[in-house]
Amino acid sequence: MTKIKITLVKSGVSVVAELRDDKCPTVIDSLLKVLPFEQDALHAKWAGSEIWTKLSNFPKYEHENETCLPSIGEIIIMPLGGNDVGFDLWYDRGWCFGPTGFQNGAAIGMITEGLSEFAVEAAKLCSEGSQPIRVEKI
Repeated sequence: MTKIKITLVKSGVSVVAELRDDKCPTVIDSLLKVLPFEQDALHAKWAGSEIWTKLSNFPKYEHENETCLPSIGEIIIMPLGGNDVGFDLWYDRGWCFGPTGFQNGAAIGMITEGLSEFAVEAAKLCSEGSQPIRVEKI
């Protein structure tokens, strides 16, 4: 099982997530092709306890293991149109919801280490604004 590390750069707080290679082979292969990346993450407006960042020129999105009701600690790749996707991470309850309503995305993995401390820092993005997030394969 492939693992990634996700770090809120400003605070230095990280989590480890296990990817669902067997359930999302195409989407995970595409994600691995764009790793590592570092760019600003935002807090969701409509989706609850979620932070996300936009990935442009994503190699290929497929409708694999899709959901609109993520679990706490779940990571979802959300199609945004064209070759753009959202890299979405739920640190508490939420749903895949935007300005046009509910939307499915590929549930690619689950945080397995460090969620409690990460959730405290992620929530701060709602009031303090964006901060860089780094995602890398480990």
